[in-house]
This record gives sequence, structure tokens and C-alpha cells, in this order.
Amino acid sequence: MRSETNVTEMVHRKSFLAFLLPLLAFGCAKPTVSIPTGSRIEGFDEASKRITANPVGFLQESLDETQKLNAYTLTFQRQERLGLLKELKPQENMRAEFRESPFSVRFTWLDDECEYKQAVYVKGKNSNNVLLLPRKGVIGQPPKVQSYPPSFAVLFGKSRNPITDFGARRMMERIIDRIEKAKKLGDVVIKLREPTEIGPNKEPCFYLELRYPAGDEFPCKLQDLYISARTKLPVATYLWLPGKVERSSETLDGMYVYGGLKPVDTLADSYFIIDADKKQALAESDDTLAGDPADADGATGSPPAADDYFP
Repeated sequence: MRSETNVTEMVHRKSFLAFLLPLLAFGCAKPTVSIPTGSRIEGFDEASKRITANPVGFLQESLDETQKLNAYTLTFQRQERLGLLKELKPQENMRAEFRESPFSVRFTWLDDECEYKQAVYVKGKNSNNVLLLPRKGVIGQPPKVQSYPPSFAVLFGKSRNPITDFGARRMMERIIDRIEKAKKLGDVVIKLREPTEIGPNKEPCFYLELRYPAGDEFPCKLQDLYISARTKLPVATYLWLPGKVERSSETLDGMYVYGGLKPVDTLADSYFIIDADKKQALAESDDTLAGDPADADGATGSPPAADDYFP
């Protein structure tokens, strides 16, 4: 006999598939690939000696910095190769809010042509499902908030990783874990390249090139990683498949940018609400979005506008 959980998941899958079909006709703009350009970092020569001597140690320092973050806002840019045919999808630009505890993420897509408007996940709420608001409704109807398990985004080829894997700390953990596993199969060559500006804020970064051995479990054997010269926090990573031209739209497997990351002490529950639901929240409490640090839920300012992310 099928368990109640399995039956519920089957219903979710059918509902999610029916929800996706009308959205397949449109998405973000056509895919393009932008290669980061150079920059200058004061004291680079001295820092390069230390990083070159122990590149994995430098990555660990970056991970240590991410572990100090309780909450932050940023511009999240993502581009991935998805689907059965592994097609490179257009770049997504999102305003993102993140809170470590309880684990919470909100994405707001900034491009009007993208099929989704917002997604929210809060651990322990909404049956641990993602709340997803499409930009358009079905057959001319107003868009409605949908609720689905985080794994469905991966299952149906909408993203490489579930929203529950989001965060600067998790990204650095995955990179270091991959390096340690790959070392058992051969050499992992890490080289410090010329410093580079990257992201919507053109942040000066240390640029590390990672080459993995042939036996590594992932198809992309070349990885570019950018670490902020100011904060040591990760700013971006690019994953490249083997190809005649190493870095191009034909070889890009995935790109993730944590642009303009602004740490804060915490973010209130009011940040992690779909905009369509906020009128009800405001009706229940006039100061829900006020974000006074004295509030019981510890808000730290009102949710920022899009202009705060793209200068």
C-alpha cells in the first residue's frame, strides 16, 4: 500500500507539472555569457604569495568568514545548463534575502520577462515547502501562490540545486568537499590568476582557477572562483565543461554570483513573505514591515528596494 507521504508527493508532482506547462512558452532573455574583466588590488603581490603557498587554506579562510554570517541581502545571479538536453538557460537576476536560523530564503526575480516573480522558503513553515509566485497566471487569470517541495525545482529541471542549498557558506562547503574528494583521484591544480572585478557591483576579487582530475565525479573539470579582496567572502563561481574553447557559451555549465552581499545581524519574518501576501500581514500588524531592531522578531530595517541592489 502506498504511504500517505508518497500519495501526497504524487499529487504535488502532477500539480507542479500542470503549473509549469503554461510557463514553458516564456522565460528570461536569451542566454549569453559574460567573461569577467581584470582589476587592481592594493597589496596583491604580497597576498598572492600567501594564497599561492596554501590555496586550500585560503578557501578555508573564506569558509570561516561565511560561518560568521547570520543574515544578509544580495543580488543573486544564476545561469545553469538544465534539462534532458543540458541546454544553457538565460541568466537570472534576483534580489535575495537569507537568514541562517531558522533557515530562510526569499528570491525576487528582477527581470520582467522571467516566468517567476518570487519564491520563499522558511524551514519549519508551510510544511517545509517552497512558496512560489509565477509572474503570470494560467489563461489570463491572476497569478496564484503555489506550494511545492524544494526538490521539485531540481526534479523538473528548473534549477540545479534546491533552494535549501542556497547560501555563501554552503557554496564554500561544497567546493572544499569536492577538492578533498578529488584529491584521492589525482591532483587538484589551484592557480591564482590576475585579480578581477565581478558581479553587478564590480567587486575586486582574488581569482582562483581550479582544475580537477579526470576521475572527479562532476563533468565540469574547470572552475573559476572569485573571493572578495575586501571581505574574503565568495562573490562568484563559474563551472566549465571540457571544450575546444575553455570558456564560452558552449562550455559554461553553471554560473553563480553573490553580488553586493550586505551582512546584517538578522532579518525579521516579515522579509520572508510573498509580496502578494503582505497586504494581509500589514492588516494584522501595522508595524510588521517596520523592521525596528526593538521588535520581538529582531528585524533590521525594512526590505530593500531593487535600486539598492543594482547601482
